[in-house]
Order: sequence, then structure tokens, then C-alpha cells
Amino acid sequence: MNLANLLHASADRWPERPVATDVRSARSMSYGQLARESRSVAAFLKARGVEPGQRVGLLAPNGVAYLPAAFGLLEAGACLVPLASNLAQAEIAEIVRDVQLNGCLAWSGADATAVPDGAARLQGGECDGFTFGWIDRAARAPAEFYRLNAAFIRFTSGTTARSKGVVLSHEATAARVEAADRVLAFTEEDRILWMLPLAYHFAVTIVAYVRAGSHILLSPDTLPRALVDATRRRRPSVLYASPLHFERMGHLGPSERLASLRLVLSTSAPITQAVMDRFESVYGVPVGQAYGIIECGLPCINLRTDGVPATAVGRPVPGYEIAVLSDEGAPLATDAIGEIAVRGRGLFSAYYAPWQLREQVARDGWFLTGDLGRLDAAGALHLKGRKKAVIFVAGLKFFPEEVEDCINQFPGIKESRVYGRPHARIGEVPCAEVVVDPAGCDLDGLKTHCARVLSSYKVPLEFKIVDAVPRTPGGKISRRPARDDDAAPVSVERG
Repeated sequence: MNLANLLHASADRWPERPVATDVRSARSMSYGQLARESRSVAAFLKARGVEPGQRVGLLAPNGVAYLPAAFGLLEAGACLVPLASNLAQAEIAEIVRDVQLNGCLAWSGADATAVPDGAARLQGGECDGFTFGWIDRAARAPAEFYRLNAAFIRFTSGTTARSKGVVLSHEATAARVEAADRVLAFTEEDRILWMLPLAYHFAVTIVAYVRAGSHILLSPDTLPRALVDATRRRRPSVLYASPLHFERMGHLGPSERLASLRLVLSTSAPITQAVMDRFESVYGVPVGQAYGIIECGLPCINLRTDGVPATAVGRPVPGYEIAVLSDEGAPLATDAIGEIAVRGRGLFSAYYAPWQLREQVARDGWFLTGDLGRLDAAGALHLKGRKKAVIFVAGLKFFPEEVEDCINQFPGIKESRVYGRPHARIGEVPCAEVVVDPAGCDLDGLKTHCARVLSSYKVPLEFKIVDAVPRTPGGKISRRPARDDDAAPVSVERG
């Protein structure tokens, strides 16, 4: 099985239908053109000696050309390793080393230091000027890798620890697409406004759109007003974005209803009730959400159509099972908080470095996500936070998201991050980083607000003003330990 077959099936059915359009330049590509250019890229790579199972990096920004480059790599039998164009050279070098990258396909605007010596150049089509070069042609993966029919090696977000290379097979990716589509029900009539990084979200969502014959509207401008304008001009039926996009769009103020949208879906990180309510009040459409995990796909989706609470990530989609387990691995009762476990056909195959098959890290077939949550009486999943991000104060524990939600409701606060700082006597103390409006914020009032809403042990010891909250490339708040020198010196000490 090869995911490129899904593209060719759609191209046979809708050869003239547009598959992708850049909303700024209006540059567009049809399904027939994408299929032809995918074959051309695959032939180019095979002529350079690319063989099935070789790990090939794709270094390219968001754009129409990303699609034939990615599908061409897959069609050639290579395992696609996305290299986001905003990565530093040291980060790219780390990925090259960790997955023993054989070669790299890079766009024409790539930094020369990222292009291997002696690279061959593609001519014609959307990928004109792309280059391919060998990094270590002879590098071999673990023997088990070649039996997996690997399509992608995606890296985890690394919110609380070092990211890991996740091996996804063609079969598992197709199973994810099929499972999600049984809920999302994409069709050839759908137009999807897209602004997320393709390097982090191609594997399931873009393949799902192509399988359905949908039209992807690529927005290179992700500023909130540009996204609203693109929605009005292009009239998409689906808006797929991160909580940060919805938060910023909601703050633009009163607006007419975005009547073309049948589905608004938040992914990549948890979204708060306040952000959903604000967006709906401004644009007249509810925001659903999906629980996305690199190792699992989209095992839960909440479309806001079946009475499930808005703050839940939904019930399991067909083909997946969800359990909430104790530390000992026993299933917990309804509404009890424990570690979320997932089982289904769309699970990953292995971690690449250090090499571990899924069977070696799973427990009785369940993948332990590292997320904490609860299942309600209706079977809907509610997220609480990352297991490693829980803050412990004198034996009491809480989640940083709860405190961030409180802080973000205070006037003048744009966003925040809460973390635990080690303390010799009581384990940890909570601290907060806050991004404030240009007009400023009453930090003393913020402290009073938190003390009124939260239990005393949850109130941050100090509030530091920062220019931006650290996030992973996929948009999640980074939960890695904060350094004191990352923040501005303005703070409020708790007495």
C-alpha cells in the first residue's frame, strides 16, 4: 500500500478539480496536475538511486509545491522526514543524525548549508529548482524498519522533554484518515482554509483532503485579520486551525457571521471554553476540537453536534478505543483522572531513536499517551494536562492549564504559561510568564484575581512579563523547564 495511490484515485475521478490554491497569489494546481508532478518527482528521485525504505528529508515552506514534493517522495518509496523550514541548522543536524537521513529534497530557497554537495536540480512544474542530494546514501536503519512500509518519521512536539522520531506506516496513516473521515465526512465540495505548518500536519489531514477530492486553500498569511478576510473572500466550508489562531481572530471584535463554514475545528493543543465562546460570539459558528497525537492520529473528535460538552475532546472515532488508567494500569471509573491510553489500527509502528517497536512500549496493546484526563458518563474524553507537567506543591498537585485559564481571563493578558520551579522544602512553587497588551496590565490586580479564583497553593509566586510564551513548532505551549533569564525582570512577589 502507498498513500500516493489515494492521490491517483482522486486524480482519475476529478482531474480538473483544484486540489490546492495559494490564497495570496491565486496560484492553483488541479488534481490531474498534482498526480503528474508527483510521478515526475518520484521518477527524478528514482533516477538518482532513491530506494524503498531510505529516509529522505523534505525541506520546504508551506505552499502549493509542498504537495507534489511530498507525494513524489512517498511514490518513490522513500520514507518522508519533514524538515520544517523554520528550523535552525543545529535542529536540522540533530534530525539528520537521529534518523540516519540518507538524503534531502530541498526547495530552491533553502539555505545553501542545508543542501548536500553535488545536489541534482529538478526542472519544470511547481517543484522547479528543488534539489536532491545524498547525505549518507549507505546509512542503514534497524533491520525491523524495512518491514514496516514506513511512510513518515514525524517528531513529537517535545513539550516536556526531548522530541522523538515517530515511524508511521502507509497502512496506519490510511487507517487514521479513514477513521477521522467517518466523523468529519469530507467531500469534493469542501474547501478547507489551511494555515498550519505542512511539515507538522501533512500526514493525516492533507492526505484526508486529497482522498476526498477537497480543495485546500493555503493561507501564507496567518495574521488574524488576514485569515478572516480570506474566509470572507474564499468562502471555505472548513476552517482548521490551532487555539492560538482562534484566540487572535476572536479578539478582532464584532463581525458578521462566517456563513460559509460548516465545520470549524481546533487542533494541535487544548482550547479553552473562553476562546471558543469568544470566537462563536464574534463569528456565529461553534468551534469543535480534535485530540491529535502523533503516535495515534485523531482518536477523538468533538464536532459540538451530539450534546458532548464543548470542553471535551469528544468520543472515540470508529476504529479507536480510549481508556483512562491508574498508575498500575487498571481501568478507572467514570470521571476518575488517570493516564489516557489509546488502542486502534492507526497507531504508530516504532520510535526511531532509540529504536523501539510499538509493542515494546505499549501495555497490553494500549499506547500510554502521557496525557491525563477523564471519561465522563457519556464516554467523552476530557483532557487535564500532561503527566510530566503536573505541578506539586507540598504534596498537592494541579495542572498548569487550570491556572493559565484563570490568568488569561484577566484584562490586559494576551496569553500565559505556568510552570513549577523547584523548591527545597515544598517540592515546587508555581510561577507564571505573561504576555500583556501594549497598554499594559495591572499585575497587582492580576495577583488579586488569581487569589480570589484559585486555591492558595495554585496562585503563582511571581508573574513575569515576557514578549512571547514559548511554543513548539506545532503551536503547543512548551512545558520544558523555564530559565530565569528567559523573562523580563518585572514581577510581582507573593507575600
